[in-house]
Amino acid sequence: MFYLNRGGAPEGPYEEARIVQMIQSGELTQGGVCPVGQNQWWQLSQIPAFANALAQRAAAPAGYGPPQAGGYGAPPTQGGYGGPPQAGGYGAPPQAGGYGAPPQPGGYGPPPQQAGYGPPQGHGPGPTAPGYGPGPTAPGYGPGPTAPGYGPPAHAMPAGGARKTIPEQKKGSRSLLIVGLVGVLLLFLVSSAVGAYLLFFSSGGAPEMAATMPRDSEMLIQISNVPKLLVDFKDVEYLDTSLRDDKKVFDEAADSVAKAFDISLDDARAFLVASRSVGIGARKLSTRPEAAFAIGFASSAAVEALLKSPRCVASGAVGQTGKRYQLTKKTLTSSVGQDVLLKGLAEAELGSSKDVLVWFPDKKLIAFGTEAYVADLAKVIEQGAAAVDANPSFQAAAKDFDSSARLTAFLDPTVFSSIDDAKVKEIVDSYFKPAGPITGMLTVKSAGFVTSLTGRIIGSKLPKASTYEPPTKLELPSRLPNEVFAYAAFQTATKMSGADIQKLIFDQMEAADPRSKRQAEQGLAQMEQALGVSMTKLVDGLGGEAVLAMSAPADVALDASILAQGPQAAAKFNITWVQQLKDDSEYKRLAAQLKQKLIPSVREVTMTEDGPGFALTPRGAPLPVSLRVKFFDKHLFITAGGNTLCDRAEAAFSKGDRTLKDDAAHQSALAALPDKHHFRMWLDTGRIVDTLFKNPLLRATASENGMQLDKFRLSGPQRVTSALTVKSEVENEVWNYRLDALNMQALAPLGLGASALGGGRRSAFPPL
Repeated sequence: MFYLNRGGAPEGPYEEARIVQMIQSGELTQGGVCPVGQNQWWQLSQIPAFANALAQRAAAPAGYGPPQAGGYGAPPTQGGYGGPPQAGGYGAPPQAGGYGAPPQPGGYGPPPQQAGYGPPQGHGPGPTAPGYGPGPTAPGYGPGPTAPGYGPPAHAMPAGGARKTIPEQKKGSRSLLIVGLVGVLLLFLVSSAVGAYLLFFSSGGAPEMAATMPRDSEMLIQISNVPKLLVDFKDVEYLDTSLRDDKKVFDEAADSVAKAFDISLDDARAFLVASRSVGIGARKLSTRPEAAFAIGFASSAAVEALLKSPRCVASGAVGQTGKRYQLTKKTLTSSVGQDVLLKGLAEAELGSSKDVLVWFPDKKLIAFGTEAYVADLAKVIEQGAAAVDANPSFQAAAKDFDSSARLTAFLDPTVFSSIDDAKVKEIVDSYFKPAGPITGMLTVKSAGFVTSLTGRIIGSKLPKASTYEPPTKLELPSRLPNEVFAYAAFQTATKMSGADIQKLIFDQMEAADPRSKRQAEQGLAQMEQALGVSMTKLVDGLGGEAVLAMSAPADVALDASILAQGPQAAAKFNITWVQQLKDDSEYKRLAAQLKQKLIPSVREVTMTEDGPGFALTPRGAPLPVSLRVKFFDKHLFITAGGNTLCDRAEAAFSKGDRTLKDDAAHQSALAALPDKHHFRMWLDTGRIVDTLFKNPLLRATASENGMQLDKFRLSGPQRVTSALTVKSEVENEVWNYRLDALNMQALAPLGLGASALGGGRRSAFPPL
């Protein structure tokens, strides 16, 4: 539902479909709309449905206009959608129990307010005229309110009323070309179910690419077999295959290629089908980078058909057989309503810069990138010059590649040897100096897509191996309640004593700033005296692991709208910290000291003793919340939030009642990752995305950005979740590390939603 203002008195609210009809009929050509419950006016062109209707209207043939009878011409003045009825209709919203005050006549004024929404009263500058915020700079439009956290939408008008423009890329921009041609191949490959998320992961090469890129390449990313990668996608549980139509996806991708290059649909299909392997190579990364993107094909004819496009202009030769081309930009009649792939391909261009596009027909290979790099690539494939697979550093990296990996990546450690910044170099030498190549992999599991990063580091300030505990299984998270939607688990075991750790920290502080060490020592002594405990003894009492978790009932929307409920929102969330202990005596002593010294001084809460622990609840008009400190079988258990959720956390941990151990999606995520590690983070991505994007404007924003959320399972045992694990193992004072990330690309909607809520598109939610 939207309020409408055409420059006079506001109208409505109207349904979206009705406003679309007004635009299509010619009745509505300009004006502003405000979704019910929000606090800012938007141009018609800023709402996707209305923008499409405007574009269709503009592209309609001459003579197109509203039907004169039985259609959508001028709206009826009685019983229809014309001027708002004065009573019992859609005119002024009801003043109580409805939509709040309507917009003020005589301009756009403040949008209608819905109870609980809009900027807080008393924040930001006051209005400068009857209305809200600065006055308009164009008929009816001006900057929106300037209350904290409210900025112009990401793709809306900036302050001052002028539309933002994206700086034009220089002709010959390699980035546009790469983005465009990667999109040609890989938006099709990843299918509509994965969409734009996997473009990054799909920008790789194949085994033959290691024999193609020059030997001095410092980086290589490759996909060995594109068809195999595509087949693996079908095994991912959270991709809803019942909603997929691979033939339709393929046909739409081919149609975009055909339109972008003005070739036949059959030629476009042949081009997509023929792609077999892709790779990115680069060198001189720390100085003046040179790089190339290469695609290997099964058929020369398919590529040559595309190169006959009027956009591809032959411009000489490279090497013995390479044919060089320029790529011109195609101007679309209208970009509104066009798919992301088509627009990306149409905008790709390559002119007379030092970037080249070269087709090697004998090798069935396209390469585009820096001229010098592509020239050396030609020497490899035509003259037998040494390739990167002869680089000992790459050979060492290849030993770490998993056989099941569909994408592999390699980074030569010599990149770090040429760092010029003295401070950065000192940090690298102290903690992160590579002792071997850095490798990356993409593996497809039933739980989703796992990206892995491995390497070896040395450093003058890294702990000695004697202080190190090997990775272990982190069991505490599985004892948490199944309402948990996010947690971070840590290994806390160490071979160092509390005194050793304290000395190590103070020594490092003294080396950096002696004064800061003295201040820290004084602060620590004062705190220990006040609490009556020793911090070193607390450290000595730590057990093997700890976990910090957040939970909420399944019916609670995990978005910022909860903030509109004020303090009552606290009852719908819970934070729990569990620390395993090998000696709980010092911690129980600390709890006793807190009860005696700290708690009585706080007048706003009531304390209830619970054995060695205690619980705090608000006094006065209490909220149904509490803070509880308890001990369970040498585990320090701290939970805070709604009382019901606190009860659930206790029951889950102490009795095994409805835990994450029984959650199929959580267990599937764990099965996709290494069994032992030092750190693990897990997010119930499906649940969070599902509730966040129930907001229609946020869902429209997702659609604009190519996110087809309906293709993902966001609920149930096969829903998408995300996780990250980190582990390291020490051998001869060399730290071998491995980072594994599950479905990190699925977090893209969360970033988009946060942007839209916080500083971008307005919604029915307060900003994050």
